[in-house]
Amino acid sequence: MRIAIKIGYDGTKFDGFAIQPNKRTVEGEILKLLIKTKIIEDRKKAKFQYAARTDKGVSAFGNVIAFNCKGNAVKVLQNMKDIWVFGFAEVDEKFNPRKCIEKIYRYYLYDDGYNLNIIKQTLALFKGKHNFSNFARLDGRNPIREIKKIKIRKKGKIIKIDFIAQSFLWNQIRRIMAAVIKAGKGEIDLQEIENALKCNIKKNFGLAPAENLVLLDVKYNFDFNKFLPWQVCIRKEIYADAIMHRNK
Repeated sequence: MRIAIKIGYDGTKFDGFAIQPNKRTVEGEILKLLIKTKIIEDRKKAKFQYAARTDKGVSAFGNVIAFNCKGNAVKVLQNMKDIWVFGFAEVDEKFNPRKCIEKIYRYYLYDDGYNLNIIKQTLALFKGKHNFSNFARLDGRNPIREIKKIKIRKKGKIIKIDFIAQSFLWNQIRRIMAAVIKAGKGEIDLQEIENALKCNIKKNFGLAPAENLVLLDVKYNFDFNKFLPWQVCIRKEIYADAIMHRNK
């Protein structure tokens, strides 16, 4: 049986998603538990794959892993520390979670005086198909990508920005957001960003903090059996109580 599991995790607790020697990673912790409980024999035989390799500090509510297994993999993974199971689905033997319809990333900004109109104008530049060589850490892949949609909304002092595309480059959103933040503070103008996006100049705008970025969801042409992890429910109430107590 091949299973796809929708997972979330607190990225600040890990050295990234991908397995690394002598470091705590999301993939490493999952594989260690699956092998220990004999749900899988090893990574290669299980054809273990994932939808997104998030950076150190980046969290997720909807990354997807898939593997061939025996036994109740969902139950085994449900009580992991800092990793949560949000859903599962039995899938075809050839299913590769990287081949998705779209990925949705959300970046959170605390509004400490940004020009929101400029932020919106800056974000509009990145929508559509572009050469993102100046806005990614290049790793040999084609730097041309298409961002289908960029949504922005504000709730209180929090600005939420969603990026929707079939695939993203390494550090792409964090480098885009570094430019957006600088524009919103009036440190750079839109023309400089536009020139960099057209590759008229070579420019590095830096990296926005990883802790503010979340992989919100990865979508396919099928539905997952969904549920809300108890760990997330508790954390939600803790933060809700913190806000309520602060406002008393």
